[in-house]
Amino acid sequence: MHNLEAKERVSMQLHYDVSQHYFHEATLLQDREFSQWLETCVAKDVHYWMPVVERRYVKDKRLEPSPNDMAIFNDNYDELKQRVGRLGTGAVWMENPPSSVRYLITNVQAFHTDHAEELVVLSNFVIVRNRSQLEHSEHVGCRRDVLRKVGDGFQLVSRKITLDARVTEDKNLYIFF
Repeated sequence: MHNLEAKERVSMQLHYDVSQHYFHEATLLQDREFSQWLETCVAKDVHYWMPVVERRYVKDKRLEPSPNDMAIFNDNYDELKQRVGRLGTGAVWMENPPSSVRYLITNVQAFHTDHAEELVVLSNFVIVRNRSQLEHSEHVGCRRDVLRKVGDGFQLVSRKITLDARVTEDKNLYIFF
């Protein structure tokens, strides 16, 4: 797990480039271009996780979840590749017919780190998913990413996904966040 501390904010140009990267990533996922997303936007050493978050009283001083704690997703590159491969077979019953998914990425903040080629990026998201005729779900939350500059673009090194809702009413979470 990359545990980089955020330092100073990036320049306006670099912020624009990072935002465009996120919009491109959302388009790939919306268009079900999962293989291209994996090949172009995800680093081979990625850690992609959505920990189970407890809502605690203020006086409860236990530490935040770590990658060793229970998680909804706790994937590396090979596990993401396996998920993408399964979606490509058409045999994932929960995605047949495929869901219509829209990604709204907002409040993007990007920061330099001690590693010149890596940035910490915070963002919020709304993911709207429609499946079959009457199934509708929305997921609202935030992400803490580490992006690595690769050529003219970026690759995802780590993504910590936190949903605002304690319980989701979605029948499955077979989507990428």
